[in-house]
Amino acid sequence: MLKSQKYRFSVIASAWVVLVMLAFTSPLTLAATDQNLDELKKLTVTSIWDADSLRAGDLRLRLHGIDAPELKQHCLNEAKRSYNCGQMARDFLRSFIEIGAQIECQHLDTDRYRRLIVRCFHHGQDIAAQLVRAGWALAYRRYAKEYITAEKQAAAAKHGIWQGSFTRPEIWRRQQRQK
Repeated sequence: MLKSQKYRFSVIASAWVVLVMLAFTSPLTLAATDQNLDELKKLTVTSIWDADSLRAGDLRLRLHGIDAPELKQHCLNEAKRSYNCGQMARDFLRSFIEIGAQIECQHLDTDRYRRLIVRCFHHGQDIAAQLVRAGWALAYRRYAKEYITAEKQAAAAKHGIWQGSFTRPEIWRRQQRQK
């Protein structure tokens, strides 16, 4: 073999070793493979970070198709008084799903933060739909269309954040990064 061929072979072999090591050392990579999707169907909730992010053991889950106020985000009620809508949205989810609850999830994708994008159900009810109907999350139109009707109904009924005014969560996050 020529010297350049040996070098090229060495680089390719090294890259394969690194890829194999990553596949076997990352629980998220293993959990998100097609062959392991069946394992994601029934999960036990171990924590709820905010209204669209939760954990099941080592798995970080992001509910598909919705965007909820961030934990530190404030909104205005109809009397124009500030309240922590992020915490209230999280509290609504915690009242709907308790820690230790069994949920059924379908893995749809993995985001850039290595969270599993999932559609989850609790007692047969779509968790994301419940959040949107209650007014504690918005339809994330960029990623899904299925919750738009529920959002319009929540807005018309002035549920949750629709009782007053608010900044859309994705805009609020952008503003926080610019500070």
